[in-house]
Amino acid sequence: MTFRQVLHRQLQALERSHLYTRLFATPLEIHESSDAALAVLHLLYCEDTPGKPPLRSQSHLTLAYQFLGGKWVMVSDLNTPLR
Repeated sequence: MTFRQVLHRQLQALERSHLYTRLFATPLEIHESSDAALAVLHLLYCEDTPGKPPLRSQSHLTLAYQFLGGKWVMVSDLNTPLR
């Protein structure tokens, strides 16, 4: 499985919505070599709980992967809020 396929599956899992929340992930940059990969994503978190004001927050998520034992393994993640 290629790194882009792994990342696509992980983004699909992230974007599953719950009753009042939703997370949108948009890839901004993807860099890949034969044994390492880096992805920078824009995240938009939306929460619409009845009786509460809507909540929106944005951040950049940086993910680092290494190809180990025949599969892509996440070795680092950094979530930076946008203000």
